[in-house]
Amino acid sequence: MIALYIILGVLLLLFLLTLLNVWVLAGYNEELRLSVRIAFVKIQLVPPKQGKEKKEKKPKKTQKKKTKEEKPEKKKSFSIKEYVKQKGVSGILNIIKRTADFAVGTLNDIFKKITVTRFYLMLRVAGSDAADSAVKYGQVCSVLYPALKVIGEVVTIEDYDIDVEPDFSDEPKNVAQSEVTAKIRIISILKVAIKRGFQALRLFLKAKPKHRRSGK
Repeated sequence: MIALYIILGVLLLLFLLTLLNVWVLAGYNEELRLSVRIAFVKIQLVPPKQGKEKKEKKPKKTQKKKTKEEKPEKKKSFSIKEYVKQKGVSGILNIIKRTADFAVGTLNDIFKKITVTRFYLMLRVAGSDAADSAVKYGQVCSVLYPALKVIGEVVTIEDYDIDVEPDFSDEPKNVAQSEVTAKIRIISILKVAIKRGFQALRLFLKAKPKHRRSGK
């Protein structure tokens, strides 16, 4: 009975852990910053933390005895021509299409589960003169705002602040600052992994080449 309580307690703890959020904190202000936080554990990815330099150990010299009998067996490489012959051009194109659909679908499933709690972007667009700054400002806006609209249709954004302006000062300078905070539940990642895992396995088995056994 005690063992059953322990097992149930472990399962309950694992379930509670899946309800935690994975936080992604990103920012840019002359350098990129990227970190991931789960509960009270924070992992800094960019820039990486500088640890103490470890002394490189000299590799030990090992003497290998060469024998005439021991010869490495050369493995026959599977040629692309044989793969094309097996699957056919239409079959390969079908695999490529299914792989692309799988990748897009997986990313779409993950993005739908992401919530951006804060999105801040500040841009100062500069050119060689005022007219050039205005032209470049228009080019940036023509790309930026449609892209943000597409992102907003896929990802839930709770709070955003976007400030894009041309720099008409005497000494124009391009400036970019950004802060992004996003979260996703661990259980949401597991659901996508389980859902897409079987699809990935079927796709792998379909794309795997069939090796012919060489007769003796």
